[in-house]
Amino acid sequence: MFKKIASILLAAIMVGSTAVVAASAAEADNAAAAADDSAVAAADDSAVAAADDSAVAAAADAAVGDGKKVYFEVNPDLWKNFNTITLYLYPHGDSALITWGSKKGNMKDEGNNVWSFDFDDKGIELDSSKQYGMIFTGDWGVQTCDIIWDPSIMGDTAYCTGDQVENNVDSNKKSYDVRWKNADSSKYAPPVCITSIGNIIGQALWAGTTYYDMLVNFIKSDGTDGLSNALKYNGKTAQQTLDDIAKQWGLSQDDIEKAIKEAGKEGQVDWKKSSSSASESSNSGGSSNSGSSSSSSSSSGSSSSSSSSKTSGTGSVTSGEGDTLIFLLGGIMLAAAGVVFLARKRRED
Repeated sequence: MFKKIASILLAAIMVGSTAVVAASAAEADNAAAAADDSAVAAADDSAVAAADDSAVAAAADAAVGDGKKVYFEVNPDLWKNFNTITLYLYPHGDSALITWGSKKGNMKDEGNNVWSFDFDDKGIELDSSKQYGMIFTGDWGVQTCDIIWDPSIMGDTAYCTGDQVENNVDSNKKSYDVRWKNADSSKYAPPVCITSIGNIIGQALWAGTTYYDMLVNFIKSDGTDGLSNALKYNGKTAQQTLDDIAKQWGLSQDDIEKAIKEAGKEGQVDWKKSSSSASESSNSGGSSNSGSSSSSSSSSGSSSSSSSSKTSGTGSVTSGEGDTLIFLLGGIMLAAAGVVFLARKRRED
């Protein structure tokens, strides 16, 4: 009696196991097929995205170097009451090619708040080996700050960021911060300079210029761009003014002392090395890195999660019918193997 019951139970187990194995095999095949489809779709999406990015980059590059014009995009929320956008142009270190207020600087309205300046039409010859400074204005009233330009970025468009900075010539006025849409901002940006009252504005250095060079020129000049003019209006001493500039540029006490001598102002500038708040040694990078840098390392402890493997067994039978059960279990394993083979065969067909 017990053998019959055991045989029936084992037969039921065999049928159930066969169904489970077949379902698992089919599910595995379906998962593999889905993975293949997903890989193909992902590859297609990546290719499309790459193509789109390339097209955008190509369009941006095409805007630089096209034609013999430079453009300025007006923000109508910032500049409202003007008739014409104008351009002030000068080679670095030389006299202006377009003087302040000249009609030669008038730009052409291209529509959609964009204005252009055609160098050929204005009869202006450019030297490709030189850098130029530009200022865009609205009827020579409202204006941008200076920005560096050269013929290699011909065709680019300048625009106002919305911020304002101190006018480098007249501290009572503000100029709109200006940038190029496509050019390298580390080279083509508002030039670093010392304003008429000794403050520092700008982001990019003129080619071949160093912070030390600018400090020498500032001490040397007796004009509106010099130390003597700044001391009339900034409420600081020469010691404070020069130390402040040096600290911002990473220049040392020795650099200031040397610059005063090189400017020919030794004995004329009230600055003492013993009273200087500038650093004793200069940073070659031009930016002060004072103080000790402490490196904090955050260590994340490794949490070991012990994975408990669940082992499902058949259990031991003590009825004395061990051989029969082993034989039947062997049959179940053979049947399961056959079902897996047939399932895979049908999938391939």
